[in-house]
Amino acid sequence: MSQLVFELSGEHDTLPKSEVIACIEAHGWQYTVKGSYDQALILETDADPGVLARRLALTHSILELIFVAPSEPEEILKMAETADLKLKYGQSFVVRVSRVKNYGGISATFERKLGAAIWRRGYPVSLENPDVMFRAIVTEGVCIFGRRLAETDRRGFDERAPLKKPFFLPGVLMPRISRAVVNLTRISEGWILDPFSGTGGTLVEAGLISPDIHVVGCDIQKKMVYGTRKNLRHYGTNYDVIWEDSLRMGIKDDSVDAMVTDFPYGQSTPIAAASIDAFYTGALREMFRVLKPGCRAVVVSKAPMEKLLTDAGFTVIETHRQRIHKSLTRNFAVITKS
Repeated sequence: MSQLVFELSGEHDTLPKSEVIACIEAHGWQYTVKGSYDQALILETDADPGVLARRLALTHSILELIFVAPSEPEEILKMAETADLKLKYGQSFVVRVSRVKNYGGISATFERKLGAAIWRRGYPVSLENPDVMFRAIVTEGVCIFGRRLAETDRRGFDERAPLKKPFFLPGVLMPRISRAVVNLTRISEGWILDPFSGTGGTLVEAGLISPDIHVVGCDIQKKMVYGTRKNLRHYGTNYDVIWEDSLRMGIKDDSVDAMVTDFPYGQSTPIAAASIDAFYTGALREMFRVLKPGCRAVVVSKAPMEKLLTDAGFTVIETHRQRIHKSLTRNFAVITKS
């Protein structure tokens, strides 16, 4: 077991930590939370950092923990001068300091001072091509110092932005949030369904996690079905996309390993029901029918849906909220079928 530090994105307060835990559980690894801070999480775990970095969306980098010190500059430097840095003789290094929000009293020159403290121990500095990168994260009264093991491909998510996909419509989830939503289901293989697949952005992210994940989309609009197929084909995923009413899906009972969906809001999107409440009730009934017992789904909605979800038979495990603008707050519910 190793102590790993996850340097988290500031895009959301709660989703990044939940995503890390979900990915570790998806692979069956063990973990114990050793520290939880603003934009940083310390776990003792047997997880593979490289595998996690290829999957996670709301994490910047994964570090091997070296030490945790009080955030006062003098205390950090004292630890850097004496801690076991796990550097071999002759290995070069670079150190980067990240200050979360306004925590800590470090100055703009502190990164250089910290590097100098390590250099005085006889290790050469290389700013361009170091053998080892150290990161110091200053947050909530502590400095978390570690050796970088892996970093996520943030650029890859940017390259899959909605406007860069073959088929695009506004108002969809961004790729990093879509990937996080998929990860919260804890799927590692099998069939994942989006019953309101829209442009297919969430299914794209699911399919890119592993060739062992087969994505399935449904939509009542033919143009959405064609567009989703176009996007999934472009990214080389294993997919099926069905043109059908998601309130009456031609899918067997208890056959789907995971589900994700961003519910239509009933404004610019047509719904096949007498009212939005009847639509939600019918949709959740179908989702409950096709999900395997013990498996998870993530529902994204404009308004909280906990009562509707429990009325449909689901158990709500956790919820998150994300304010987009004054007229839209996204609600995320992680649910399971007992």
